[in-house]
Amino acid sequence: MGGQKLIFANAEFRNTGLERSESLAKDLEWFKEQGHAIPDPSSPGVTYANHLVDLSEKDPQAFICHFYNIYFAHSAGGRMIGKKVAEKILDKKELEFYKWNGDLSQLLQGVRDKLNRVAESWSREEKNHCLEETEKSFKFSGDILRLILS
Repeated sequence: MGGQKLIFANAEFRNTGLERSESLAKDLEWFKEQGHAIPDPSSPGVTYANHLVDLSEKDPQAFICHFYNIYFAHSAGGRMIGKKVAEKILDKKELEFYKWNGDLSQLLQGVRDKLNRVAESWSREEKNHCLEETEKSFKFSGDILRLILS
């Protein structure tokens, strides 16, 4: 798993239009303005973030698995969840997290095309390694969701 592929993968997947951190920061600021306390990052989130940083530096195939699962989940089921939350408890306020600059389906297709181009150069073993990481991706995401629901 050479560093050259990692550099390429990192460059390919920056500024895709799917990034959510600026939008999330705006939403957190809005919640703060509404009088809600914003908690410090908790163990499941910090653990997952550290894991992703480690993978991004050392294991591009595993990182791509998490990248795919996170961004495509936010854009699919996440939008439905966001809409329901807005209807039920936010007086139908649409959170910034669920807004994208540009047509979401085109952004997703662009990323999907990049993912396919990167994976074309992978060996069967590297592709399998990426797929095997899916269970960990769901476990980390599940830990965060369980925390939110508690």
